[in-house]
Amino acid sequence: MQEVYFKGKSVTRKAVLRAMRDFDQQYRHPNDYNKWLEKKNYKFAIQEKGRIYPPKHILSQVSGISVLDFNGGEQTNSVFRSLGFLIMNKPLRWR
Repeated sequence: MQEVYFKGKSVTRKAVLRAMRDFDQQYRHPNDYNKWLEKKNYKFAIQEKGRIYPPKHILSQVSGISVLDFNGGEQTNSVFRSLGFLIMNKPLRWR
């Protein structure tokens, strides 16, 4: 099992995939979450199986750490890269 630690919390690939499934069930379109695709402070996305996800939100769900308690960007993206996920620049529009 792939596992990394973020602020002392275990993060696994399996837990990230579960958080992505939960996200898909809660938000029909990725932008339904906080209109993140329209906001300039969101710069990256995780791409997985034709969908995109807000990295900071997914990491918060998996780790139990509030999004207010850590930075996005490389701090967050390195966790996902370590687990084999593709990080991309956030698109201006998504299907």
